[in-house]
Amino acid sequence: MIQSPSFSDEINQRKQRWKWLFLDLDNTLWDFDANAEEALKELYRRHSLHLHSNYQVEAFVRLYQDVNAAYWRQYERGEVDKETLRTARFTDTFNQMGIPAAIQPAHVWQEYLDICPVMTITMPGALSALERLSQKYKIALLTNGFEATQNLKIQSNGFGPFVTFMQSSERLGIAKPSIDFFNEALKTAGISADEAMYMGDNWLTDVEGGCSAGLATFWYQTEQMRELPLINEQFSDFMPEFDGFWSWDYDKKAEISRSQPNYFGRIHDWTGFASWLLA
Repeated sequence: MIQSPSFSDEINQRKQRWKWLFLDLDNTLWDFDANAEEALKELYRRHSLHLHSNYQVEAFVRLYQDVNAAYWRQYERGEVDKETLRTARFTDTFNQMGIPAAIQPAHVWQEYLDICPVMTITMPGALSALERLSQKYKIALLTNGFEATQNLKIQSNGFGPFVTFMQSSERLGIAKPSIDFFNEALKTAGISADEAMYMGDNWLTDVEGGCSAGLATFWYQTEQMRELPLINEQFSDFMPEFDGFWSWDYDKKAEISRSQPNYFGRIHDWTGFASWLLA
């Protein structure tokens, strides 16, 4: 097993300065993938889509997810607006399914927005961890999602009492990974970058964004979510004191430190991570 005392010392020293935890919401606290899948299955049944297409429910969900992900990337780059994202992801999905425009469900995008945000599947251990952590830290949620939708998720899933503020790209007019987005959160909290840490599930918007803003940044990836963005990366060994919730490929730290010196590895268990933060 690889040992890295210097890394352990560095991250523990930085931890002592943290007063705030900045966290992403979707797929970090709230299980976006699972909730969205359930909402889409409900829409498939509600509108009897099997009568108008050869796509079975699982194929419909996968197709929508691909179309939706492509539109979100365009939205974050400023290439499409909010309304286009909300509606076109469904129209494009139905078109690819071969459903004629005349019989495509009207306002299905609104039905989805009514159903999905009030669903209550959270990432394992996230809610109890948030409650524990709020006793020591102030917590802010930083999201590229829509303001009203994200507020519904926060209130419906019990996150609200533990969150000091939420910052959305829609309200701010700037999206992650922009450094300005993170700087605005620091300004609202009234702190410098070394007084907060950040964690999110998306490598580009969360990890690269947080690192560039000078925040100690963690990549939330459950065992099922793990995606490796860098060539030849292998699953990491565990540091003994972090075993079970924190993983790191030490060779990879040397490789990425030139561009991401504030990156501190993957977190895949909320309970263990919260216990370490509170220690």
